[in-house]
Amino acid sequence: SGDEPLLIQEAGDQLRITARKNGFSEREVFHADAGFSWEALLQSSQSLSLFSDKQLIELHIPNGKPGTKGSVILSQVLASPSPDNLILIYCPKLDAASQRSAWFNAIDKAGVIIQFWPIETQRLPNWIQQRCHSAGLSIDGDAAQLLADSVEGNLLAAAQEIEKLKLAIDGNTISAEQIIGSVSDNTR
Repeated sequence: SGDEPLLIQEAGDQLRITARKNGFSEREVFHADAGFSWEALLQSSQSLSLFSDKQLIELHIPNGKPGTKGSVILSQVLASPSPDNLILIYCPKLDAASQRSAWFNAIDKAGVIIQFWPIETQRLPNWIQQRCHSAGLSIDGDAAQLLADSVEGNLLAAAQEIEKLKLAIDGNTISAEQIIGSVSDNTR
């Protein structure tokens, strides 16, 4: 859960890769928005997979509140989870009341909860430098600060800029001048 879409997306990607390596080859995705049938989730969690031995079930709860029916069914599903099912539940940042709810406690008891927090403004240049390093690039502190200032805390935008710079620059070192040129291109 959290309000950092990039971090949540990348964590989900890593979990899916690991699940696939461990035999969870079938994937079913549910979106618990208005009119969602919670019984479909219950049925999926109790049925055997048609095409594989193990299945990955993803549940997206866009508002972070499954409601009374959803809470009951989630608690039921998590009370006796099948070892052939892996359930990933995605939520936005959860308030204190949600974190004290029965469904949240059922998740905590049956599995692991990972909460993603926004990266503080003063830590963003360091995050950018680490991200560049992971992409095989080098960026100095001034260039990282310029990029941090231009994306204003938006990690998705920062990741896109790094990917764009990776394709556009000669060599593997990003300079402040390249950041200024890239930012001016985006303002158009």
